[in-house]
Amino acid sequence: MGFLDRLRQVRRHSLLENTVMLYILQFSTMALGLVTQGYQQRVLGMELVGTLGAAQYVINFFQIFIDFGFILSATAKASRCREDKRELGRVLSRVIAAKGIFITVSTAILLGFICPGLSDTREVLAYLFYMLSVAMMALLPDFLYRGIEQMTAITVRAVAIKIFATVMVFLFVREPGDYYRVPLFTALGNAGALAFVYWHLYRKVGVRFCRVSLGSVWGEIRESSQFFLAKAASAVNSNLNGVLLKQITGSASVGMYTNADRVISVARSGMSPIADSLYPHMMKHKNFKIVKKALLFVYPVILAGCALVFIFAKPLLTLWLGPDGEQVVTPLRLLMPVAVFCFPNYVLGHPTLGAMGLVKYANMSVIFGTAVYLLGAALAYFVVGINWVSLCLLSSVTEFSILAFRVGVIIKHRKLLK
Repeated sequence: MGFLDRLRQVRRHSLLENTVMLYILQFSTMALGLVTQGYQQRVLGMELVGTLGAAQYVINFFQIFIDFGFILSATAKASRCREDKRELGRVLSRVIAAKGIFITVSTAILLGFICPGLSDTREVLAYLFYMLSVAMMALLPDFLYRGIEQMTAITVRAVAIKIFATVMVFLFVREPGDYYRVPLFTALGNAGALAFVYWHLYRKVGVRFCRVSLGSVWGEIRESSQFFLAKAASAVNSNLNGVLLKQITGSASVGMYTNADRVISVARSGMSPIADSLYPHMMKHKNFKIVKKALLFVYPVILAGCALVFIFAKPLLTLWLGPDGEQVVTPLRLLMPVAVFCFPNYVLGHPTLGAMGLVKYANMSVIFGTAVYLLGAALAYFVVGINWVSLCLLSSVTEFSILAFRVGVIIKHRKLLK
């Protein structure tokens, strides 16, 4: 069998193709960020890397608000009506209209309440450019492409634009004062990807915007609200660490945590496409054997990778970040359990619990994890103090608590797996 025949055979299996394309899209984004992070550390230093990290953690809260869980609710809806282009257009129009409202509200909050407290114009620009980047990414109709399982179409274009943005960072961020340009080029890359994807959506897929009522937009928001609560809770778990460190211990600590967290984020991006592509497939076919295969054959490879990074953290971080990399070894090792528990959390979450008809428990598990996190943060504050050690350990405990909750629910309702 020739290469072209093999490619055609892969394309006939939409789940496999969708998974591969999600890997390329998400992992390339994080991998390119990993490449520029090492360069930023050498040019900007730990303090300014921490400033950028704190800005990104704050804007991530807005990102969760803007996305509002549509990546789950709208993906499932698009999957169900994938053959009806008119209905797909209505789903697209309602979701993008809702996101436009949320972008407006978020920008107003940023300008009115956060920017006035920042130190100088460059820091304000960094926050604004991160917000612009998030807005461009939020308007990307990836939920629709995931639902119809045609991620190949947007992946090549999006990755090409992101490579361009990465090259711009190397060319134009040459001294510490240029740090605000990092989110600028990310925003420009996302804007370029957005333009290419909508061109493909109109010309190739045949899905277009249409007029929708404000009531239908509100209905879309209301349907997605159950997913938003889980996403908002997840945002607290993953982003509050950086905000707390900035306020209590300063930018240098945020820089150490940001570098370690970037490695964990790359690991997450390597795992999440499996769950993202499984979700629409499981909602339609409820094939639990695929979940079992993912845990039996993929998870051991992930565990081996985590073990290698844990053991060789020092030489790897020094190679990546330069001499300052030694400061990041302990934070990374303390965060490593997050990567260990992450994959089963993804797979047993919405793909498995959603297919079992127990999606509310997938959302409740994240809220439970947030409660564990907030309680732990309060105890840390009064007992040992807030620092990167206590917060890294707390993140690992939180991820495990979410996994334990989901496993417990699945065991209790295991009859639904048949």
